[in-house]
Amino acid sequence: MCKRILVFSDTHLSVEPCVKVIESIPDIDMIIHAGDHSTDAQRLQKLFPDIPVKYVDGNCDFSISPTDLIFEISGKTFFVTHGHRYNVKYESDYQTLRKKGIEAGADVIIFGHTHVPFNDKSQGYILLNPGSIKFGSTYGIIEIENDKIGSAIINC
Repeated sequence: MCKRILVFSDTHLSVEPCVKVIESIPDIDMIIHAGDHSTDAQRLQKLFPDIPVKYVDGNCDFSISPTDLIFEISGKTFFVTHGHRYNVKYESDYQTLRKKGIEAGADVIIFGHTHVPFNDKSQGYILLNPGSIKFGSTYGIIEIENDKIGSAIINC
């Protein structure tokens, strides 16, 4: 059975494009929001109560949500963070973030903050920044099937 996960970040109070994406893609098993604004993730949770939503706070959030999450889906470990605490705007190779994800045993490391989409599968794990659906019209998608995992950046 295929698991389909949508990944958003840096929505900055712009939920409508997310809603259009969610309504256009069948069989979504989860939504992940990598921060800025976690209230948008909470709103998506209310609009789509049958789809689990996991989210973290970013540098523009002032709530009690976690800044890092580690969880498992279909036997794959996910590490989700906004990235501002891991130098993602200052390290082109994202070494600090990669190190933290590896320490967490992550198969998938998801971050945001830069508003620049990034999808790297070269080091035995996925490092994914979906970009910003508000400022760049991009989001990410992850599919897990038969113990294989794939990821892509989609332009709206």
